[in-house]
Amino acid sequence: MKAYILNVSFEGITPLIWRRVIVPAGATFNRLHETIQNITNFQSRLSPYHSFGVRIDDYFITDNGLILEEYKGKEYAGKTVKQPARIKIDTYLEKHGHILYTYDFGDDWRIRVELEDTVEDYYFGYPTLLAGEGTAPPEDVGGPSEYEAFKKVYQDPTHPDYLSTRAWAERQDYLPLDMVEVNERLKYVKYKKTEWENINHERYHVISDKYRGADSVELVELPNKELIMQYAIACTNLYGWIEYPKFLEIYNAQNEPALSSSELRTLVTDSDTAKMLEKAGVFSRNSALVHAAFNKGTHHVTFLQAVKGKPFYVPAKEELLRYVDALYYETTNHHEMLTNMLAKDFFGGSTFMIKGEIDELIGQLQGVGIDFQSVLREFLARFDWKDRTQLNLYGQVVTVIANTTRIWENRGHTPHELFEMEKSHVMPQPNAPINAIDEGKTGRNEPCPCGSGKKYKKCCGK
Repeated sequence: MKAYILNVSFEGITPLIWRRVIVPAGATFNRLHETIQNITNFQSRLSPYHSFGVRIDDYFITDNGLILEEYKGKEYAGKTVKQPARIKIDTYLEKHGHILYTYDFGDDWRIRVELEDTVEDYYFGYPTLLAGEGTAPPEDVGGPSEYEAFKKVYQDPTHPDYLSTRAWAERQDYLPLDMVEVNERLKYVKYKKTEWENINHERYHVISDKYRGADSVELVELPNKELIMQYAIACTNLYGWIEYPKFLEIYNAQNEPALSSSELRTLVTDSDTAKMLEKAGVFSRNSALVHAAFNKGTHHVTFLQAVKGKPFYVPAKEELLRYVDALYYETTNHHEMLTNMLAKDFFGGSTFMIKGEIDELIGQLQGVGIDFQSVLREFLARFDWKDRTQLNLYGQVVTVIANTTRIWENRGHTPHELFEMEKSHVMPQPNAPINAIDEGKTGRNEPCPCGSGKKYKKCCGK
């Protein structure tokens, strides 16, 4: 099958962002547009609200409905307007050697599509991404100069708009290049029949191909399989839901050799591996590792909206791997304080039964969409209090524990950590630390229940 190898690159951006893609001959300009959208971070493939245009020879080829309607039978900027679904790119590529594609007439992105080679041995009916470098700009960032300004803020944790910019970028699906994910999407940009008789495959599962490689890797040759599994379990226990690209970023920053996207996908979707992960409460879903809680009624759509834009807490390797234990949580001196208080007041000095009480409390505090006051009331209802002062003292300690517990909705950060981060960036504070019950507050001159040794008015009561 005849096909074109194209080099697609952004103009006006440094360092250069480029993609090499092979497309079967016979693609219309509309298919070229679909291909470019899928190999970048632009999103008109999800919601076609931006137009593209190509000025070539006597034509202006565009999908802009207003221009097509207004200039029907007339010239636009000296050229005849044509619909992109009716004209194929072949003649123009072979005649000129390149096409200049303009996207989003407001932001005015210029993308050069250059013909590198013409081949006769490509047998798939859809495009394939062969190589590429650079993270493509997000939708609606504002054009090349605005993209440069965006990157400066996005990469500077000290900038006051750092967190809000990263939150916006995540909502825009601003993601590093993942060739495996892109090639999965490109399978749907199909306009020819795949010639399976010329492809080395088994039941349409590609074993090897000059251009597409293989649909999976050999797991026998994959190093560190057990370690990768431990990371998958630990990250899922710490975050609840982690997309493949972020998982790869964390794993590869702490380990060698690097794990590729295709290796990860093959491993976690292998039937034997999937069963082992399932026993540990981990599932692979929508290019993410997901905790079993999301298969048991926890609303993932609301959860994913709540976490968007929040930074991940990434501990060092030794600490991260402790989360392989589903019951592990980071303890502070307040856990010890609560243990000692319970032992003294309710368990006759014994701490034997108390760990279970605190484990249950932490488990409830880590739940998605929890109501802290309900959790606090339920915990306090387990004991007989001698007076309101004692009850409030426990309430204050449990509140401190809640504010220093790592939770999924904060991507592993504690409420206190995220609050401080947001406060330092002068942002709205939707994750303000949790407050204890108002009744029977600690006196301003009484010792602070946090255990600092200071008076309440000079510590938590400031």
